[in-house]
Amino acid sequence: MAEAGVAPGAVIDDAEGENLGADQEIPQQQAQEEVVVDIMNQVLIWIGFDVVANRQALRSEIAEIKDMVDLTEKDITELQELYPKRTQNAGQMYFGLQRTKRLKATLHWVQDFARVSEVPTLEGLTQESFKAAISIAAQRADIRKKEAKDASSVSSEQESSRTIKSGRSGSRDSRTCCQPCSV
Repeated sequence: MAEAGVAPGAVIDDAEGENLGADQEIPQQQAQEEVVVDIMNQVLIWIGFDVVANRQALRSEIAEIKDMVDLTEKDITELQELYPKRTQNAGQMYFGLQRTKRLKATLHWVQDFARVSEVPTLEGLTQESFKAAISIAAQRADIRKKEAKDASSVSSEQESSRTIKSGRSGSRDSRTCCQPCSV
């Protein structure tokens, strides 16, 4: 069965650790029947998880690319902190700063597809164009965070302003209200 985002019949499974190289483009639809791409595996290779055992360990946590839709940056951070604590036999690995950033950016890239009800695909991408795409997705995520924070602070300021204007600022001023209240 083909993974989400890949045309039927398109999967290159790399049990041997072989996959498309950095400069090789994922084939367009005409050649899809001949080439099958395991999206999650290819993404992990492109973001720097070159060792087969490391990819397999991560795949035990994130089996398919679509599994990233429900993850958060905090989940990735927890994985990044958990793996160095494992024994070598249990899959110990160090993500490093760049691979952690790229994994988080990939998370945002996948979630961007979900926002527009699309399935993530590597069709027509190379390693470099994929890295550019996830970088843009990370920038969009940063903008969304900033806008949410700004909206939250504006909302807090408006609530504070309404409280002061309504005379409930903590001290009762007889000029503001002519009836006793329980505030």
